[in-house]
Amino acid sequence: MKDHFQAMIQKTMQLLSIDSVQSAPCHSSPFGKGVAQCLELVCQTAKEMGMQTHNESGYYCTCDIGEGEIFGILGHIDVVPYDDDWSANPLGEIKDGKIFGRGILDDKGPMMCCLYAVNQLIDEGYKPKCKIRFIFGGNEESGWKCIDKYNEVDVMPQSGFSPDGDFPVINCEKGLVGYDVFLDMPENMISVDGGSRGNIVMAKCSCAIDKTVDGNSEGIQVELKDGKSYITAFGKPAHASTPWEGDNAFWRLINFLSEKLGGTYDILRQKLCHNDGSGCDVKLEDEKSGKLTFNVGVANSQTINGKTKLHLIIDIRHPVTFTKEDIMQRLQKSLDTPNVSVRNFHNPLYIDKDNKLVQNLLAAYNEVTDENASPITIGGGTYARALECGVAFGPIFPDMQSTIHQKDECVKIEDFKKMYDIYYTAIKKLLFN
Repeated sequence: MKDHFQAMIQKTMQLLSIDSVQSAPCHSSPFGKGVAQCLELVCQTAKEMGMQTHNESGYYCTCDIGEGEIFGILGHIDVVPYDDDWSANPLGEIKDGKIFGRGILDDKGPMMCCLYAVNQLIDEGYKPKCKIRFIFGGNEESGWKCIDKYNEVDVMPQSGFSPDGDFPVINCEKGLVGYDVFLDMPENMISVDGGSRGNIVMAKCSCAIDKTVDGNSEGIQVELKDGKSYITAFGKPAHASTPWEGDNAFWRLINFLSEKLGGTYDILRQKLCHNDGSGCDVKLEDEKSGKLTFNVGVANSQTINGKTKLHLIIDIRHPVTFTKEDIMQRLQKSLDTPNVSVRNFHNPLYIDKDNKLVQNLLAAYNEVTDENASPITIGGGTYARALECGVAFGPIFPDMQSTIHQKDECVKIEDFKKMYDIYYTAIKKLLFN
């Protein structure tokens, strides 16, 4: 019999080999050539499995099998940027019993697991008891325009899951908001530039200071030239939903300048350099979803009406009983500026732990792992929010060190197999006779 797991690994390696970081629009996708190539490969693969496919102008593709009410399995093939500081090929390499590659966990690998699990069940003679629809998005990491497009031209399934979070089952996702903040430039700061996305802990941040700032500090490089200081701080990237797993370069820079220059830099350090938002009066939590997280993901200087401003993109994951408006008002008051606005957001998700979908997925996870786990809450945002009744389901195990959005994103092959077995078991329980 066909080894579906090995076939899945081979196809996943093909998918990883395509760089699908969002790039300039092309004729086959508004999100760039790499996204277009990934969607084409997914459609080709699903067609070979006997599924009906549709590519919506490079925004997303769907892969259907079965008849009746639609159950959705939603994920994405776009990825966050990567650098060349990996110990293996970021475009896919098997090394030391692990699969490396940007997207192996977020979210190419898990979606391939689910696709091949359905294919295995069909090959084994099982019949779907509904229409199973895979939705592969091309813009999850930078805007969800793929989901917006889907909702324009089609009807979203009522229920489903997204393999783009954590095991055992995520029944609660915090509110996710990106805020644009404009502040007066600190004294002596000429310019600043750091970060690429609000949802990544900043790995590098540089600035120019119109003053001599000598001395060194850990993770800080200083170059003096013509009475000015050019300072670069280095940190460690991580997902913004778990900012404590990273080392924010903006923090390093502000802490260094606070020690050297004081003044406004002291105030910025007190207000912005806290993972829990305590400096901006947004240290909030509730019983359902836990604590708020706070990440300064981007910092740059922008000229507005002839005046240079410090522009920040702050990523906040807030408890489900608060709103983005609550948070914005607190930020405006604490930072003493009206120039705080919502850049992007996803409303919170909460599905009762006794819901049938939650219980069936949980049962599959516990069956394969021999655990007695309970549903959990995360700060990440998944496509489950696009569904009326949706949850995130895997792929990160409770004891796994997640490398999502970090260098050397990877998964042990043994964990990948366990992941595959869980998806196979869950899909069989939920969707097949």
